[in-house]
Amino acid sequence: MPANYLGTLIRGRAGLVVDSTLTEHRDRLLEGGLNGAPVLELDARPVSFATLTVVADFTRAHGLETVVALGGGSVLDAVKLSALFFADPCFAEFAARHAKRSGLVVIPFGTEPTERPRTILMPSTVGTGAEVSAVACLDTDVGRHLIASPHLSGDLAVLDAAHFATLPRTLVFEGLLEAFLRVAGTMIGSSRSTFDDDALSLSARLVRLGHRLQLEDSAELRLVAARLSMETHTGWSLMARNPYGARHWYVANELAYLTGERKMTATATVIGPIWDEIESGATAWGNPHRLSELWSVVADVDPSLGRSAALGIRELLQRWGVQGLDDLSEQTAVKTAKLAVGRWGGVLPMLRGIDPAQIQHILLNSVKKQPVLPGPLGDQRAAGERG
Repeated sequence: MPANYLGTLIRGRAGLVVDSTLTEHRDRLLEGGLNGAPVLELDARPVSFATLTVVADFTRAHGLETVVALGGGSVLDAVKLSALFFADPCFAEFAARHAKRSGLVVIPFGTEPTERPRTILMPSTVGTGAEVSAVACLDTDVGRHLIASPHLSGDLAVLDAAHFATLPRTLVFEGLLEAFLRVAGTMIGSSRSTFDDDALSLSARLVRLGHRLQLEDSAELRLVAARLSMETHTGWSLMARNPYGARHWYVANELAYLTGERKMTATATVIGPIWDEIESGATAWGNPHRLSELWSVVADVDPSLGRSAALGIRELLQRWGVQGLDDLSEQTAVKTAKLAVGRWGGVLPMLRGIDPAQIQHILLNSVKKQPVLPGPLGDQRAAGERG
């Protein structure tokens, strides 16, 4: 996308919030449609209330009516949340108060704040889909939270192939995995739907694209990866799904928060053991028939991955170069399990029917340590919950 084109999308005074490492892309925008615009260089990981204050102060100091954000999911989340929270402080107060009760904070529906600046979101990474999603991650002193609100969707999402050119190859594959598991996880955790074909088709397209990228890493294919990542949020593939069905996400979220590792490193650590449990009948983690149905489509794309989803996803991770943790202490496993259940389990739907011992079992199995449980118990626990 020519940088000058961005100027046609701007309304009123505009400023740029950009990842501090993207100097080449920053200069390119400032030489084009954002010539003369104020710039905030941001290291947004993690996104905290302090981060949001920095973005809000920048917006107010320059009287910005449009904020252009360029960067990964953290930079985009910071701009989205800042635009919402500091346009109406009631939203920020609500989030801070409810963050103490749950990992998920759903901002009440209502009229959109009139002072909210227009946001143009330009991702430089693949996978999160933050440029179009109605959610964002926020760190507080009690953990990492998922904030949900229809007002968090950006006003405009812009994909530029040039912005993905400098992304390390391994992060392109991490992004593909994140997008694939977003669709796969919600499908495994949901009942049948008339939109299953859309989910299965998108899953197959993501895996097929990954294989193409292994052979030919091109700007065009990277742009397709970014577009498919957006489609996981905007298309039909998540329609009529349990919004909390991707249960691996909540365990990975706590593991990443506690260890300081990347979210997809944590995801790669837990996804194989969780799918092991599902294939063994632990229905609290997901439906084994749905997992089999999903993986049969993947195996049709690449028969060499085999018919076992748990073994196949491990092979796919290896081929794509997405690595999990090499080691994990029992203390970290215990703490992760306790936090995950406390923030996402119990009466909450995200990890309902799963107790800390089951999560410890998953985590210790991921690094081949002695499991806490003799076998999968998610199905028995879920049945007990229903009883």
